[in-house]
Amino acid sequence: MQSNRGRRQPECLRRGFTLIELLVVISIIAVLMALILPAIQQSRAAARRLQCQNNLKNVTLAALNFASSHKDALPPLGTYPATDTDGDGLKSLTRAGHSWVVDLLPHLDKRSIYDQWDFQQPFDGGVNVAFGQQNIAVLTCPDDESSHGVDGGLSYVVNGGVGDIVIEIRLPIPLRRGHFGHFFAMEPHVWDGGSTGFTLPNILLAKELVVFGPKFESDQPTPLGAGSMSFFSEMTPSANLREIFDGAGNTVMFSENMKAGENAITRTRTWADPSIRSCGFLFPILPFSGVGFANIYKTPDLTLGSPFINQTRNLRDGDAPFPNSSHSGMVMASFCDGSVKPLSETIDKSVYVRLLTPSGARPRSITGFVQEEPIFGNDF
Repeated sequence: MQSNRGRRQPECLRRGFTLIELLVVISIIAVLMALILPAIQQSRAAARRLQCQNNLKNVTLAALNFASSHKDALPPLGTYPATDTDGDGLKSLTRAGHSWVVDLLPHLDKRSIYDQWDFQQPFDGGVNVAFGQQNIAVLTCPDDESSHGVDGGLSYVVNGGVGDIVIEIRLPIPLRRGHFGHFFAMEPHVWDGGSTGFTLPNILLAKELVVFGPKFESDQPTPLGAGSMSFFSEMTPSANLREIFDGAGNTVMFSENMKAGENAITRTRTWADPSIRSCGFLFPILPFSGVGFANIYKTPDLTLGSPFINQTRNLRDGDAPFPNSSHSGMVMASFCDGSVKPLSETIDKSVYVRLLTPSGARPRSITGFVQEEPIFGNDF
């Protein structure tokens, strides 16, 4: 038998990668990841944007369902009950009751919260505190990091129209002009070129600039005289869907605002706060500033501050009642016909202002009045 001793062992047929080969493979993987990751991120961003659009659609449908059961009237932006504190028979001390969210709870599949809400208490009193800090997913956009998945979070706000820039709220206070945002019965705006804003034509015209307005259950008279507050309190503070002259599809109902849901004074977060800084947005102007219908939409830069889309992203929550979002170059908005679509932050400013008013284009026989120009589908 032949011995294997002395034979050369065959060379090993298996060998490892060289350093250069490993570097090439790593480089190829890095290039592929650089190509794939942006597509993955874009896909996730698109999914979040779609979820945001769906949430906003559901909130809008809830508002339309509310209107259908209230003779087509939208809910108030906020409700402010009043009490008689001095025994004169007039309810004059106003407190912050609740926001529009509470009114829509039964239509958002949250009847259990609505039925337990204490309407005799303010939003920040009694059992309402804990209820208002519940996490309701449909009220938030997934891209809103300060609200999504956060107790009391709120990403969607109602259109308060064109109104007073004095929009703070301090509680409790007697009813005073300006402190609750745009309240048509207390606005001193001179829309018709006259010497005073406290005239019935000016006040009724101011009302037609509002989609959602606050409701005051007060007997305190307006500057028009005794008894006038009761008259205006009985009027529907928000728009009626059957009376939107400019067209339901041309009138914004809701917008995103990632700065919503926080009280500017107490810095507490809740979707129940009726302050416009917390649950609404508006186009602010100064009373007695000379801004009227002839220039409010033709020269919108007359306003103070930066109320246009995504211009106040860097302010604190509760300090910017204007449309803001984390989406690139746009916000999601819904319209009074139930549609939801993006609004670009580069939208023409005069078009943007006209989208906020429900009946700005209605002809009126008021001296010096200039009605808005109509909006067409390709304008936004």
